[in-house]
Amino acid sequence: MSPQRRATGPTTAEGKAVSSRNALRHGLTAEPSAGSVAAWFNIILDIPAGAFEEPSSSDPLREATLRLAVAEVRYHRALHALCAHAMAPKSARQAANKVHTEMRTALDHREAVSGGAPPDLATLDYIDKMLERLEPLAAEAERDRRLQERYLGEARSERRKALRAWCELQTQANQNSRNKLKIPPNEH
Repeated sequence: MSPQRRATGPTTAEGKAVSSRNALRHGLTAEPSAGSVAAWFNIILDIPAGAFEEPSSSDPLREATLRLAVAEVRYHRALHALCAHAMAPKSARQAANKVHTEMRTALDHREAVSGGAPPDLATLDYIDKMLERLEPLAAEAERDRRLQERYLGEARSERRKALRAWCELQTQANQNSRNKLKIPPNEH
């Protein structure tokens, strides 16, 4: 059995405490705001702006609509987070870019001053220290990107399931309609 299959998460109290706070780091698993859910609920049901309706699960169609509205909010939040993260001022990607720019500027300046002479020990030491700073930042940026892509994938899957359930209820409600909704086949 591979180590990934055996891994079950943290086993120490400290590890469990750290793990339990992972979702607070980015907020992608937090409950969506009621206002956003209500807006999507009204859009999905095609309720005019003046006749705003509070989300409810009073019947199966409204319950499916509410589930779809929550899924839409989570999907768009995850999509926005993935797109905006690299540009966030305190992200690992921005820190890595800053270190890379500093290193590139120093090397370009050294090249201009030295006129192509081999680098001295101080320059090599500087490059080594900058690479030591850059490597963990680049690894953290990659971890963040993969995590956000995972949350986006989960949100996309939840959205697809909610949409399929909503379409099935719409189809059942419109049995005699000529304009039946087409439900796409499973995308597995």
